[in-house]
Amino acid sequence: MDLPAELQVMPFNLRLMELVGMWGPTSKTYRFYLSYSFGIMMILFPKIFLGMGSDRFDDIAKGLSELLFQTNLYVSVAIFAIKRSAFERMVDILSEIFRKVTGPQHPRECYEMICEQNKKNDKFAKFYALNCCFGPFVYTIPAFTTTYLRYFSASGNYTEEPLRFELPMEQEFYGLQIRTNFVHYHIFLALGQVVYCYCAYISVIKVTSMLILIKYSSLTYRLIAVQIRYLRLQLIMEKKEDYAKMKIEQLVKIVQLHESAFEMTKLVEEIVHIPMAMQFMTCIMVWCLIMLYVSTNITLTLFNLMVPFWLSVIETYGFSYLGTELMQEAAAVGTAIYELPWYEDSVELQRYYRLIIQRTQRTTGVTAAKFFYVGIEKFGSVVNMSYTYYLVLKDALSKNSQ
Repeated sequence: MDLPAELQVMPFNLRLMELVGMWGPTSKTYRFYLSYSFGIMMILFPKIFLGMGSDRFDDIAKGLSELLFQTNLYVSVAIFAIKRSAFERMVDILSEIFRKVTGPQHPRECYEMICEQNKKNDKFAKFYALNCCFGPFVYTIPAFTTTYLRYFSASGNYTEEPLRFELPMEQEFYGLQIRTNFVHYHIFLALGQVVYCYCAYISVIKVTSMLILIKYSSLTYRLIAVQIRYLRLQLIMEKKEDYAKMKIEQLVKIVQLHESAFEMTKLVEEIVHIPMAMQFMTCIMVWCLIMLYVSTNITLTLFNLMVPFWLSVIETYGFSYLGTELMQEAAAVGTAIYELPWYEDSVELQRYYRLIIQRTQRTTGVTAAKFFYVGIEKFGSVVNMSYTYYLVLKDALSKNSQ
């Protein structure tokens, strides 16, 4: 039985994924392979194997920061696609949990919580997608404008040095003279605009899907805590002779829900733990390189770097904040179950209490490649480390230039 529209799991994201073959019929996965390969051949392959095409320090810093940002994006999306079966399993688990906790015998609060969270998720995904629609143009216009100003101001003026065009991304491009040839430059710009739009599209899928999945994982534990509080209220209202039977039935359902929520968290961890590690590592390096670039070159093309900079800030802070929230919500289930009068019950009932309490005693959250749990304090560490490495590199570069 299908869930009503207001209870469905991330429908907007699933539609976006279906368009590029990451969801829906497996016969359409060729869409993902073709578009993904196009992006690789347009950005990563030229940057890695053909080089940046410049020996200027500011161009190298800009090119490396772009390479790190794009590598993080493409590897994360590839992992997401490879883990498709785990993602499908998560959607099934969430749908089943939503179906179980919104029945007539369950508190209305659960239904309202799910509807409210789904509305917030939908608004966030659409707002992020709308903003990313402008990203490719913001990324291209500064370079395009700077180039045209140079071109028309140099028209009719003889110079020994060839006119150098500004690129949205620092890279070579399959033998084309994209920095000095006006026609080649526009070919690169046209193809680049297409691939930048694709990058924005898969960035929406990556960022919103991963953030929403972590948020959904937190929601499952909140729903369980509501079920536990509702059980306590029922115990007060029920007749004494129905007490034991009713309590066992309800506890069994809560244990099963908690097991499903725990499985959901493990699947989220399976998908995001490597992208999380890459996110934190690349953020440190990208922010450091961007600060070095800004310290040596402040031009109109600085807007190009502000796009990956702010996207990485949003992603890193979002993962950190929701990681902390997930750990807190999972621990709150243990607190809620412990507040029940478990000490008054039989050994059989206490066994169900113990199952939940044992799970909540372990830290439940998402990690960065199993090295550490992602939390808000890690975001502060990333900011401090980025600035520290920037100061070290800047000092080293200044000594070498002397």
